[in-house]
Amino acid sequence: MKIFIHLKKLVPYIDEAFEAFYNTMLNDLKLSVFFENDEQIKNLILKQKEFFSNSLSIPSDNLKTMYIKLGEYHYDIRIPYVDFIKGTDILEEHFLLNSQKFEKPVELMEEIFDYFKIMKSYTAKGYLNRMLSEDKRDIESFFEQTTSDQETYLPKAIVLEKIQWLKSLLNSIENDEDFDFNKNEGIFNQWSKEVQFFSLEKRNFFEDLEKRIIINTQNLFYFLKKEEYLEILPLYSSLLNIYKLTLMMNNALTLEYANKVIEEMKIDSLTKLFRKDIFEEILQKELAFAKRDNKYNLSIAYLDLDNFKSINDNFGHYTGDKVLEKLGECINNDIRGSDIAFRIGGDEFAIIFKGATKQQAKNVCKKIKVDFTSFEFIFNEEITFSVGLSIGISEFLLEGKEDMQKLLESVDKKLYEAKNRGKNQICL
Repeated sequence: MKIFIHLKKLVPYIDEAFEAFYNTMLNDLKLSVFFENDEQIKNLILKQKEFFSNSLSIPSDNLKTMYIKLGEYHYDIRIPYVDFIKGTDILEEHFLLNSQKFEKPVELMEEIFDYFKIMKSYTAKGYLNRMLSEDKRDIESFFEQTTSDQETYLPKAIVLEKIQWLKSLLNSIENDEDFDFNKNEGIFNQWSKEVQFFSLEKRNFFEDLEKRIIINTQNLFYFLKKEEYLEILPLYSSLLNIYKLTLMMNNALTLEYANKVIEEMKIDSLTKLFRKDIFEEILQKELAFAKRDNKYNLSIAYLDLDNFKSINDNFGHYTGDKVLEKLGECINNDIRGSDIAFRIGGDEFAIIFKGATKQQAKNVCKKIKVDFTSFEFIFNEEITFSVGLSIGISEFLLEGKEDMQKLLESVDKKLYEAKNRGKNQICL
């Protein structure tokens, strides 16, 4: 257990370090949306300065626990890890520069490097903890869906084996246990026997995905043993994305069914969001899950373009379509991986925020709003204009015994309120 004996020398420089940190954060459009007002920022600065100051005299093992919790907190408020690292780099650079003011700065510099290595690595562990929790829930839901599906096109035995393999993998990562990935490696090879109708190119693509799963798994557990969570986080994300892709492909046993899936995806061709057809169906399923698990948060947002009719009237429907297309792009870029977005009307949109409070949903909506409303549209190469966006957000409350209709009425009222407040607003 290491104790940092020189770090207290940094205390006089904490104020200016955090001032530099917040100035950088607030000047970043995408990061500034996480801050509500000046009072909130002042309180955050005070808390973080106090936290940092206290942490300078804490043994390294206790420090690890603190930063795991800090990582979990930042994940819960949906701050991307890459942005968290940007902030820590600002602080680290500031303290390294000030270390040069002391005699024999080498020992202090070494402790600064070690301290921030712990900060970055174990906040990554906190992010990983939360990702594991969400992914385990999603996999369990997929498992339930697969076991209840009676269609003959699904190779259940193979799919269920793969899901079980993944559940075992996630448990091993979560508990820091060894994982014998070779033990069940054969489940991947079985799949190739079921896809003979695929072209050689498609079969090779699928087999390549599964080889990458094995390689990523090996690499992940290598770094897990060394507790190098900065290396683990991107490996884990890549592994889960590839694995989910293979599970999706498992559902396409025939070319006919693959085409059917594409047809039934019901994607709006203009915005690349889901169409209204399946909005209520998906929402109903999420509500059912939220009612079973009182720790599961669920929020919904309605988004509506301001004065969209006048855009069509003044600039034509082609320009109006470009506005809709841009909003769809912003929504797709800014929502979390677990969120589901829909175009439910001409200029009306909805987002289901799985596992999110209304405040967390608001943070995402703020990013969408900033990206969209700051964009300048061009008409006839000479006229530029921007478009406002009104947003209403509601959260499902288990104690209120809400049904879908009540939730939709609630979010509709919030959107109406945003319009009445002068438009281009977000109302909770």
